[in-house]
Amino acid sequence: MAILQPLKFGFVGLGNMGSMISQNLATYAQTQRFPRVQLWNRTRSKIEELAQQGHFEIAGSLEDLAKSCDVIHACLANDDVALSIYRQILKAAKPGLILVDHSTLFPTTSSALHADAEAQGASFLSSPVFGPPAAAKSAGLLVVLSGDAKAKETVKRYVVPTIGKSIIDCGEDTSKGALLKILGNSCILGTIELMSESFTLAEKTGFDAGLFYEFIQQWFPAAAWVNYGKKIRDGAFSGKTGFTLPGGMKDASYIRRLGAETSTPTPIIDQAWNHLTSAKALGGEGLDWSACAAGMRVTAGLPPFKGEDFSLPRE
Repeated sequence: MAILQPLKFGFVGLGNMGSMISQNLATYAQTQRFPRVQLWNRTRSKIEELAQQGHFEIAGSLEDLAKSCDVIHACLANDDVALSIYRQILKAAKPGLILVDHSTLFPTTSSALHADAEAQGASFLSSPVFGPPAAAKSAGLLVVLSGDAKAKETVKRYVVPTIGKSIIDCGEDTSKGALLKILGNSCILGTIELMSESFTLAEKTGFDAGLFYEFIQQWFPAAAWVNYGKKIRDGAFSGKTGFTLPGGMKDASYIRRLGAETSTPTPIIDQAWNHLTSAKALGGEGLDWSACAAGMRVTAGLPPFKGEDFSLPRE
């Protein structure tokens, strides 16, 4: 659906996910004959590389971005970065600015940013997404939205099919969008932990991993099972195009924190945390969070890696 009044978009945070989402947003803006999408990123080289690939221009600063844009999308690494970036933007925000956050933030952080935005006459939408970078590239993400109703209506007009395939609207409380993302990631990490155990058990009992993966494809044809099952089967733990261990451990810490705050045990995620920690010690921060399986393999007396050896060099 076309928007009658042209929007000027900004984008902040060009990691594995953000770079893909921003390109789709730029394609949409170009198709609608909107102004070029303004880019800002802490690492300058990423901006310059991406700016040459589409309907982009580079913002001189976060303040320039805030003063010129109607809607700013962002995909940021963690809560501290998000608080810093958004508060810099809000200091210079023009009235009516909409911030659309695709990061995974703790619910209280989303609530605080909503209050900060409201105080400046702006809107903060919690809009985390589900899906790997490949899904982001093909605009196949599941998009969560929560926050001000009027701001959501503006974003809903283009977010599907520009960024994702569908939307789950969690209402006006931004903490609910953040909470759904954490609950969803609990399911995904729990799936990785379960497959880590099952593939390890298959290998220890002499069952063919390829045949076991065929079972997964046919019986559990969901994206998390199929995509992460393949990584675990092959030991393909490079995080260059996936979700790296620091992000996975951050999310696991959020799940465990929510459990502690509500007196809710999280035994599966506790075990996954241990295996993620082992994987990080063995192969470093650059691994995909499916390397949880490497931690599991070690506890079972197997070499942590098969296929490519990601072991850190010993001094």
